[in-house]
Amino acid sequence: MFARLWRKIRGSQADRKSAGSPGSAVESSHDDSDSLNVDLSLAVVGVGAVSICGNHREHNEDSLYVSDKLDRLSIYIVADGMGGQLGGEYASRMAVEIIPREIRKRFLGEFRSSHVKNAISEAISQANQEILASSHIQPHLSNMGTTVVQLVVRRGRAFVAGIGDSRCYRYRARRMDLLTRDHSMAQALAEVGTIRQEDVSSHRYNHVLYLYLGSREVDRGATDVKILNMIDGDRFLLCSDGLSGVVSEKEMAEILNSEPNAQKAAEKLVDLAQTNRSRDNITCVIVDIGYLPVQAIEQISMPPTSES
Repeated sequence: MFARLWRKIRGSQADRKSAGSPGSAVESSHDDSDSLNVDLSLAVVGVGAVSICGNHREHNEDSLYVSDKLDRLSIYIVADGMGGQLGGEYASRMAVEIIPREIRKRFLGEFRSSHVKNAISEAISQANQEILASSHIQPHLSNMGTTVVQLVVRRGRAFVAGIGDSRCYRYRARRMDLLTRDHSMAQALAEVGTIRQEDVSSHRYNHVLYLYLGSREVDRGATDVKILNMIDGDRFLLCSDGLSGVVSEKEMAEILNSEPNAQKAAEKLVDLAQTNRSRDNITCVIVDIGYLPVQAIEQISMPPTSES
């Protein structure tokens, strides 16, 4: 069954690429030819991050990565490990260590959107290769894997990519937009018309992933890197399914609308996930976009170096 469904998934992905994904108003594939439409003075002005074991786990298999506020290349990552306590922790930690390193290695001096997009995809592919290699070398890690969702902010644009079922949302004008797609078997069944979209969350295959870091199917890194122009007041939320699985988009929007401080908003979201009886590790990162002082803009506009 899974083999047949995988072939249908690959076919539907090819169809979407050739025809364009319906309802994808929030995504863009523009390069720097439209740079006049990008507000280069927009950057990260606030960050909040929380990761906890939760009420039903003894160990936290989630990991996160948060750039310094004035980093010249701002990278934010949430990874949700799987494969048992040791394997999950190890895989998610590898993801948040390898991906920023590989993006920076490939991005020195390059500012075009296509270069950033390629750097993200190649970094995900490299992380996948290293996780696979480690799982083969160390028998006790043979079943390890991890989801990953990441946001890169550079020169007025946001670059979003995800593998697995960790998610990235954008909150703008009281609206939550889901920027990533879950790579679960249930979501795939919905996309090929076998089940209804509204039945995905309760389907028995909702937490069975067909793409994750540590799987051979991730052969070319991120298959979908969204490029988005930002506006003042945008808020990005990256989270593991320990949060998105129990907190509705309406509840997310209410907290992001009412709490201006990114760290306090992240803490409130995690608290709500616990109140809503999440049974998983819970991790979220909130990234606020706005205008920086001129001196800060000049600092982050300098070309990144291997040390930054």
